[in-house]
Amino acid sequence: MLQSQRGFLIGAGSMLTTAFVSDARSFIRRTSRPLLASPSHVAQTLHCYDSAEAGYLLSLGEWTIDPPPVPTWREFFISQGIAHQTEKDAEAIWADHLIWPRDYDKPMCERYWEDRWELVDGPCAKAYRLLRSIDVGPEIGPTRRPRLEFHEGAHPGDNSLWVNAMDQLSLSLLQARLIDLKMPIKIVEGT
Repeated sequence: MLQSQRGFLIGAGSMLTTAFVSDARSFIRRTSRPLLASPSHVAQTLHCYDSAEAGYLLSLGEWTIDPPPVPTWREFFISQGIAHQTEKDAEAIWADHLIWPRDYDKPMCERYWEDRWELVDGPCAKAYRLLRSIDVGPEIGPTRRPRLEFHEGAHPGDNSLWVNAMDQLSLSLLQARLIDLKMPIKIVEGT
């Protein structure tokens, strides 16, 4: 379900100039690719995948629909830096996850693991959270382009989070905005 749409702030009072927009449009017409300048330092990679009329699916890291194999609770606690050695730790884990130490070496509940993947650990959820947290521009109506669209679940019972850039100009403007914010994130086309 579409939750919100954000347009890019262009022109007066903005880091994205109308001249850059013209250059990006020209580049797209000539090459049929977005203008994706590289930041001086790259710490993360935002992948974009062509979704035809839905625009470009964005994922922080390579996109995959399936979560990794279900870990044990202990493996999960270790990977998340959750203390689990003391009695006090065990009580906190019980309060958060309803798991006692005798069950730490059992696999996590598959449904819990899949939900966590869709809401927290998956590359699309990570991109959603990252892009929701930065100021690319104001919330807008559905007809304006370029824009980012933020989605929460495609149907009832679906917990997934994802974000689409609506076109190649949206991708170009997003990369320029990330660079303006000095965020070491490079957008690349996913395969």
